[in-house]
Amino acid sequence: MLEEMRRVDARFIASASLPPMEVGNHICKALVLRRTTMAFRILQSIFSGAAQPGKFDKDLMLRGIERVVDGTDPRLRAVSHYRRKLWGPVEHAIDFVVNFVNALPPVITADRQGYMTDPRLRALFASPESLREILSFSDGVRSYLKQAPSPLPAELYAGLGAVRIEKNVLGIDLDGEILRRDVPQTVVNFTDHRLVFLTDNEQDTRRELMRRGCDYLIETALRCLMTSRVQKTQLEQQQRKLLQDKANLLKKAQVGLESLAGSAIKESVDLNALEQQLHELETELSQLRADSATLDKHLAKVAAVLSEPEKYLQLESIPLTLDHANIKVAVDSPRVAHSMTFQEVVLGKDRRLAVLFVRFSSSELLPQPDFFEEANRLLYSTR
Repeated sequence: MLEEMRRVDARFIASASLPPMEVGNHICKALVLRRTTMAFRILQSIFSGAAQPGKFDKDLMLRGIERVVDGTDPRLRAVSHYRRKLWGPVEHAIDFVVNFVNALPPVITADRQGYMTDPRLRALFASPESLREILSFSDGVRSYLKQAPSPLPAELYAGLGAVRIEKNVLGIDLDGEILRRDVPQTVVNFTDHRLVFLTDNEQDTRRELMRRGCDYLIETALRCLMTSRVQKTQLEQQQRKLLQDKANLLKKAQVGLESLAGSAIKESVDLNALEQQLHELETELSQLRADSATLDKHLAKVAAVLSEPEKYLQLESIPLTLDHANIKVAVDSPRVAHSMTFQEVVLGKDRRLAVLFVRFSSSELLPQPDFFEEANRLLYSTR
């Protein structure tokens, strides 16, 4: 029964159509256009639980592969057996993302009572009021409310993200009955709170995160293609500059008919050094062309990213023991503190985000401000 449910849900993968886009020599421009005008929609809905290789049906895999090609370089369809070459990497990437999202902890209730009982919410927010403000006025909530049904679902589910910042400070500490000053301490703060993927159930919120995870891997593959092309363009520009420099030096040296127009310049010109520099550049440029000019190489780069998603998308457990001021405390310390574990999504080398799934009552949302009315009030109050 479970396997059948997985197959039914999996059929929604890559179901929406995505118009092809010219990339070619405009791949940098294509990246910007893709990010601003449409989302990569490899997943609209996906099954829950881990899947074993070979358990995705043929129709699902073919549509998933086409979505990857559309999201990177549509010209890859010209590569012989491109579907067969991408089959394994695409299957592996989808399976990785599903297990990645399913490894995140269960949803927690984000309200005043939840704030009092869950130390993670107290670490994330200064007060129940600040929690309620984030839930009410975040960009994700505003976007959801613009297209949400009326009346709103009684309960809303969302992904909550925040950036963890640790700062070393000098504070005070009570050692028995002795108050010590200038004690080295580490304060943990969470900033840039974001509420995203709002739905009326946890499963759909998780599926949206799965889709975004696949979007991220596709974008990463596209960036790999873009990096190669940008590097090639930079080398070509450098080559043109060297050729221009060479022409100018040859003109100064009057090695051609320039001597007919005037007397030769006596300054020393190191043509051998320039020739050597130009030769090295042309060798490097030729090698780059051999590595990136063919669609087979482009397809191999895309396959490499999808085959090793763990290089670009990781989940790291961060155990913390904090007191009421979010100061780190040793686990065996007699001070009053609470231990908790955050799951942080690590993007690339240096981007990380603490992620939780939350639910809250829609009736707890504060009234949305009327910016037009507020602007009028401020305008007339100054007269």
